[in-house]
Amino acid sequence: MTATATPNPQLRPGRTWVKVLLGILLALTASMWVYYFFFASEQGVYQLEDESWRLKAKPICQAAQDQRAGLEDTSEGYIENPTLEQMQQRADIVDQATAIVEQMLNDIVAIPVAGEKDQIRMQVFEENYRIILEDRRRYTASLRAGNLVAYTETVVGGGPVSNVVTDFTAGVKGNDVPECSPPGELGGDIKV
Repeated sequence: MTATATPNPQLRPGRTWVKVLLGILLALTASMWVYYFFFASEQGVYQLEDESWRLKAKPICQAAQDQRAGLEDTSEGYIENPTLEQMQQRADIVDQATAIVEQMLNDIVAIPVAGEKDQIRMQVFEENYRIILEDRRRYTASLRAGNLVAYTETVVGGGPVSNVVTDFTAGVKGNDVPECSPPGELGGDIKV
């Protein structure tokens, strides 16, 4: 009979590197949380340092919302199969609302902000909001041509462009001006 040797638990190869790797991962995770809770900036990516901007923008955006609300007409209810004339009437209303939003945007981006970072943030905000205006005009052009299509937005950063604008206006670490968020009155035209 041959004697079999029992392995010595102290000489098990491969266990040391696993312990070292787990220790490193644990240390990295702990350091990430320490950084997040004690050292990370509380300012959001789109949050302006110049707080005076939001105080000036808020009444401008509220006035624009009030103007747009005056355009609402739901007296006919939902029209499942609109005529060309009804689609063109809808396009006219959306274009009027878009003109109000565009004037609002012109007014709020004209509010001066201090600092280069804030100016860059405002530029990104304006560029993305102008994409929304183009999307709305593309939609009304389709309606005028008699094509009942769903309103769609340009994709920016993997999602609809309105996400970027809403992050700036009303996101968790945004500028606390939800009144300036893009209007959402274009949904519900197509049953999918």
